[in-house]
Amino acid sequence: MKTIRDIMTPDPITIGPDRSLAEAIEMLVEYEISGLPVVAEDDKIVGVLSERDLLKTFQRPDARTVGDLMTADVVSISVDAPLVEVVDIIMSNDFRRVLIHDHGRIAGVVSRADLMPVILGMLGAEHAR
Repeated sequence: MKTIRDIMTPDPITIGPDRSLAEAIEMLVEYEISGLPVVAEDDKIVGVLSERDLLKTFQRPDARTVGDLMTADVVSISVDAPLVEVVDIIMSNDFRRVLIHDHGRIAGVVSRADLMPVILGMLGAEHAR
């Protein structure tokens, strides 16, 4: 069975909480991603900024920085946790991605799409039986 380390996107694109919302949106568009881990200078995870968070701009037109709109109560998982725990988090929270940490510092991201080859491998193994 694959591990989190095997399937995660390592060293994801991140942003700091003091950066502008415009800069965050430009990054989402440029890299064709739907969210950014928000990290402090020491790479500790302090939040996540998703497209959904950015929609709050309509309700909070005074917001200017990533820290103004990010979700600070982040669900993340250790790089050493079983892969099934990532699936449980995605399913129970309807997340698109889960942040992966190594002792609190960002190590990677696992998205729903990252799990598809694992599922395909499982189906292939069943089909071969």
